[in-house]
Amino acid sequence: LDRARGPTGSSRIRPERRTGVSARRGFELRGYLSGAFQTGQDGLYALAPYRPGRIPLVLVHGTASSPARWAELANEIEGDPTLNSRYQVWLFLYNTGNPILYSASLLRQALLGAAAELDPEGRDPALHQMVVIGHSQGGLLTRLVATDFGDRQWKHVSNTPLDELEVKPETRELLRKVMYFEAVPGVKRVIFIATPHRGSFLAAQRLGALAARLVTMPLRLAGAGADLLLNRDALTERAVAGRLPTSVDNMNPSSPFVSGLAETWVAPGVVANSIIAVDADGPPWPGKNDGVVAYDSAHVEGVESELVVHSSHSTQGTPATIEEVRRILRLHVEAD
Repeated sequence: LDRARGPTGSSRIRPERRTGVSARRGFELRGYLSGAFQTGQDGLYALAPYRPGRIPLVLVHGTASSPARWAELANEIEGDPTLNSRYQVWLFLYNTGNPILYSASLLRQALLGAAAELDPEGRDPALHQMVVIGHSQGGLLTRLVATDFGDRQWKHVSNTPLDELEVKPETRELLRKVMYFEAVPGVKRVIFIATPHRGSFLAAQRLGALAARLVTMPLRLAGAGADLLLNRDALTERAVAGRLPTSVDNMNPSSPFVSGLAETWVAPGVVANSIIAVDADGPPWPGKNDGVVAYDSAHVEGVESELVVHSSHSTQGTPATIEEVRRILRLHVEAD
């Protein structure tokens, strides 16, 4: 679905047949294993043609997943007269095995590019009230489009200034774009769903290490990684692994990425909300998890609200999570 053309007729996402589920899972697995999997355009799609005055609601899926996982939520929003009149749903598709900082840079470029393309004169205030919702790894991308990062991430990779490394100009430019960035101005609210802010315990296990080794990086990233490793003496000990980190490597609780993320929070003027899944009875919640992410990792200070739902990790389509998202979206338009 193209953000310029949109679909003809109804934009409602229809439930999949069994064969459709199998095809979707194959598609999602290829999107994880192949770093060069074709996402089309810039990865950003709309359920309907651009509608000035309606706030973009950007949905970002998690690891080995796809925009299809948002079907229930998207249908509920489009079926709600109040929310449907105020929001337009956009979906972001990306290669989920790639480094998280790289995927986040693509999401930032896509959002900035969409605003420039759709409203070059800046006349639509709705494009400056964007809401981005991310599930799991998608929540980390969501956090990174709303954060002024500075040099916090780079110093966990190297003690040498980027400009002093002996790398190709294209490598330096890619590293600068990925490591140094500011929040997207139009993003005013982010919602984290089952997001591993402090990493996932699965990523630290043997299965996580195996999953990381199965990922094939796109040539652009592989070349930059080889170029960077020629400066091995300038890299921190934790950054030297003989290859570029995958998204699973990034989500290891002991990774440099998690350390750098812990030193940042969303930019001033951005409101954050959190929905955390726990597949256990409670409270108390500390020490419990959803099978992938522990409560202690998903819990962060500084959010406007936190709701714990009884669910496994794939909670984005459950009634409790959807209802909380609807509540937050109503608050957002009331505050507009």
